[in-house]
Amino acid sequence: MPIRFPMLLLSLFLFTQAHAQFDEGSFRQALKLKKNLYITEGSISGGDRTQSNFKVASVRIAANPAGYDRVVIDLAESKRPPFFMVQNDPGTHRVLVTLYGKAKLDFSSQTAIQAARKTKSIKNLDFIPLVESDRWMFSMECQAGVKSEVFELTDPSRIIIDLKP
Repeated sequence: MPIRFPMLLLSLFLFTQAHAQFDEGSFRQALKLKKNLYITEGSISGGDRTQSNFKVASVRIAANPAGYDRVVIDLAESKRPPFFMVQNDPGTHRVLVTLYGKAKLDFSSQTAIQAARKTKSIKNLDFIPLVESDRWMFSMECQAGVKSEVFELTDPSRIIIDLKP
């Protein structure tokens, strides 16, 4: 167990280094509602770039009867999510979620981790400690071939990530 965190940091470092080249085709804008448009690789961004502070009220994870697993990031004290990026890397089978701004975390990470264990898509959920003052990140190690769809909702502010095996 003690080796797990350094390995996660190393994989995140390698993940960001491997994607240093800009590929315009791999960047997409988050949707405003569910459209069943899943991607297997690339980055999806959304949110409000002018918002610098945010509060994570909960991270809910559950299987949906329609055949996908849903991750909901509930945000308090704002009408719209802060700027965020969701990166789907099929090479490492990871989905990396980054919210930019000063984060306040007010949820049970253990509840989210236990819920993730009950899904078909997520093998492991890692919440990365608040090391950087300008962002908050978490990583989902997924089954091979997982596709993702990302959309945001406002008032109440939420980021939704649907994962399909």
